[in-house]
Amino acid sequence: MKSEKMKVFATVGSILTGLVLSSAVILLPVQGAIADNAAPKAAPKAAAKAPAKKHMKKAMKKHHAPSAEWKKVQNALIAKGAKIKADGYPGRATKKAILDFQKKNKLKTTGKLDPATKKALGI
Repeated sequence: MKSEKMKVFATVGSILTGLVLSSAVILLPVQGAIADNAAPKAAPKAAAKAPAKKHMKKAMKKHHAPSAEWKKVQNALIAKGAKIKADGYPGRATKKAILDFQKKNKLKTTGKLDPATKKALGI
């Protein structure tokens, strides 16, 4: 009796295994086709994020007052030859100007406003 049940279980198991494998063989190409169709849609989303960041920066500037300290630093950098705006917001241009100033004056190039950089700027 046990051997008959074992044969039935083995037969059912092999049938289920065959179904699962055949389903995988059928679904894999379909899954690849779906992924291929989805790929072009992903690229515009990445491009759409750039304006959102720009919008976010504008919103932050709108709600936060410019820093008097950063305006002073930016004006000092401009006086030393930097081509930046003195808007009071520390951004990429200001960091690059600080790095350039540090290189020109043989200071430690960190891009940060450290005490040695402040002293060299006369702040």
